[in-house]
Amino acid sequence: MVEGDGVSYYAWQPTLLTEHSLDFSDAYRAAFAAHVTVNAEQLTTQTATGHLANFFPIGPALLAAPAYLLHPSDTAFVLGSLLFGLLGLALAYRLGSLLVDRRFALIGSLAAALATPFVYYLLYEPSYSHTFSAFGVGLFLWAWWRGREDRGIAGWLVLGLLGGLMALVRFQDGPLLAIALLDWPRARWRVLLLVPGALLAFAPQLLADLYLFGTWLPQRPAGQDLQPLPGHYLEVLFSTWHGLLTWSPIVLLAAAGIALLRRPAFQVAAAYAFLVELALNGAAPDWWGGYAFGARRFLDLTPFIAVGLAALAQRLPTAVAWVSTAVFAAWNVLLVANLTYVIRADRDPGLPGLLAGQLTAVAHLPNLLAQGVVVRDLLLWRPFAPAEGLVLALLEGLCLVAAVTLARIRWRAG
Repeated sequence: MVEGDGVSYYAWQPTLLTEHSLDFSDAYRAAFAAHVTVNAEQLTTQTATGHLANFFPIGPALLAAPAYLLHPSDTAFVLGSLLFGLLGLALAYRLGSLLVDRRFALIGSLAAALATPFVYYLLYEPSYSHTFSAFGVGLFLWAWWRGREDRGIAGWLVLGLLGGLMALVRFQDGPLLAIALLDWPRARWRVLLLVPGALLAFAPQLLADLYLFGTWLPQRPAGQDLQPLPGHYLEVLFSTWHGLLTWSPIVLLAAAGIALLRRPAFQVAAAYAFLVELALNGAAPDWWGGYAFGARRFLDLTPFIAVGLAALAQRLPTAVAWVSTAVFAAWNVLLVANLTYVIRADRDPGLPGLLAGQLTAVAHLPNLLAQGVVVRDLLLWRPFAPAEGLVLALLEGLCLVAAVTLARIRWRAG
């Protein structure tokens, strides 16, 4: 379903593509009528120009626009989210294949998907921006690393476009464009071509914000201004309230794997990206991310996590790498059931509560499958809707085929 922040991400589609306007009143009214979880204050905020505000970027809606134009519905939007999330994993695999053996790149990508919040936002909350974000960052990093030895003028413009796309999908990803500046000694003045490319890609957001807010700069909701000092940097990492390393301990292994890589430029890029996201998330008033699964705001680092885990897997016996992936994935799946059926609220369970919840969650594992529309339509008969179930299963399968094709396709040298 579309709910929470996803309402604002999705609202761009019916407003722009169906009504051909920037009046979000109908889209927001439909969300209220559907009785899904919404942020009522954000959906009723009037801007200085007299319009209903949309504080969330337009990028996910534009990426999923082809699906929406074929079938205007929220189902098309979340299928687009599934597609781009899977493509993001394929790009993480391709990036990993440039740095380590492809067998281990596969392990790293699967571990990054199954042992972090990625799988939750791929399947259970697909209307958020995180799947699109992983795709945008993965595409940028793959293009940057693959072409850094010999990138011409057109290549720098394209890299700028991909950097602008990152920001268009999720504002916090925009600073990662600076990773390309690591090539300054080789490229010199050509790095300046990043700027026109990025501005061109980000132009739809600039124009929309100028109309909605009367300013070129994206606006934050009231009370959401960043507060760097004192910040919540340790809580973001270690708190049982969605802390990155508490909920996704496999990230520590990914960091160890990146430390083992003999690629200094990539190591610097990974460290910079992590520090940027830590600074932004630690300065946010709602540093825990609301009612969320783990440290969801770090999911733009999925390509780095995949590469780090791949590099570590290459140093281990293959069987150990696969078994470790399965163990961390099992912990993560239990956490999904724990959040959904035990914690069940925006609260800090504390360490004893989190661990006890993992045990209680075992009994709820079958319920996770029951949340799937295809399972409900075809197996549980709630309701029995074979046509809808089969069509959705086919479309989901096509998304998977597209990702596998991207992962396996051979690229011409140069």
